[in-house]
Amino acid sequence: MPRKISTKEKIISETLKLAETMPWQKITKGDIAKAAKVNASIIEKYFTSKLSILDDFNRELDKQLIKDFSGIDKSGSIREQLFEILMLRFDAMNKYKIALKSIYKGTIPFDPLASARGLKNLINTMEVALNLIAIPTGTPTGCLKTKVLGAIFFRSFLTWLGDNSPDMANTMAKLDNDLAKAEEFSKKLFSPINA
Repeated sequence: MPRKISTKEKIISETLKLAETMPWQKITKGDIAKAAKVNASIIEKYFTSKLSILDDFNRELDKQLIKDFSGIDKSGSIREQLFEILMLRFDAMNKYKIALKSIYKGTIPFDPLASARGLKNLINTMEVALNLIAIPTGTPTGCLKTKVLGAIFFRSFLTWLGDNSPDMANTMAKLDNDLAKAEEFSKKLFSPINA
């Protein structure tokens, strides 16, 4: 018997469904309450804004990423493992692609607050990714690695938005290429001076 979803999960799900058919800027809490078949006050109980719904959605994707990563081979290089982790994230995002494209178009170019929140969520996810392979993120070097990985993921995300191939071939190629460049740069940056 399938697990019954919670009210909170239903609100997130219905918000994403609305984003598939409506511009993100025009979606109201009233629309979300109607779609989720709950009173508007219930929305207020769980979320302060539409952006807080996206924050929670991102945290759920992070939890799923941790769960999915537990089942993959961890014998590869750091670059190979990061590739696997970030592709797992894209896999998890695939069924929400139409909604995420709409949300991206309605926030990043126009809404500084949404852009800042999106950046925070991106950094949080990159910290999860690095921590999964035991790379600390709380040091200055770790912070730099988190930001570099975030830039790589975001560039791949832009490719993913327009990637209609069934196997995400374009996204995979972009991600692999950028990870390879970062790996090469890292080797040069941290290699001994006299090497």
